[in-house]
Amino acid sequence: MGDAFSVGDSKRSKAEGLADAVNRLLQNLVIKCAKEEGVRDPYNVGVIAYGANVGPAFSGPLAGKEMASISEIANLPARVEERLRKVEDGAGGLVDQKVRFPVWFDPVANGATPMCQALKQAHSILQLWLNQHPNCSPPIVINVTDGEATDGDPEDAAKSIKQLSSSDGKVLLIPHLICCITY
Repeated sequence: MGDAFSVGDSKRSKAEGLADAVNRLLQNLVIKCAKEEGVRDPYNVGVIAYGANVGPAFSGPLAGKEMASISEIANLPARVEERLRKVEDGAGGLVDQKVRFPVWFDPVANGATPMCQALKQAHSILQLWLNQHPNCSPPIVINVTDGEATDGDPEDAAKSIKQLSSSDGKVLLIPHLICCITY
């Protein structure tokens, strides 16, 4: 994850790209769930990082939390950064615009790829969640990696996750390699 993307002139690491993507996804979920009366909680989100350590990956006030509601996420970013975004200027060009960018997840790249351990931890968290919320919509697990598992074959751990279910259906596991992301 410490390597730079191999697309264009980007000097950004895969870890930085992934962190921005996760933070943008969380921000979009918050926006979609915001109503006049406040942020509704149709989703709960967990982020597990794996490398030198395997565990919950939220930063700031949510650090160590395995699952967080969207309202918690909305109210508890680790920080809000000011960033520049290119927007159309109305005359066919682009200009920089300052935007506020909430951050819940920081880029980290260290160690091997203990994917089996991470998937087993995800299974544990989901099993507990499903026991407490048996009628929820089926959870979705997205595994993002830039390499092969270094702690064995993750096939059994993945199958185990896909066997979990709520009364509405089985857990969906989406494997994904970030080396395929292009900008």
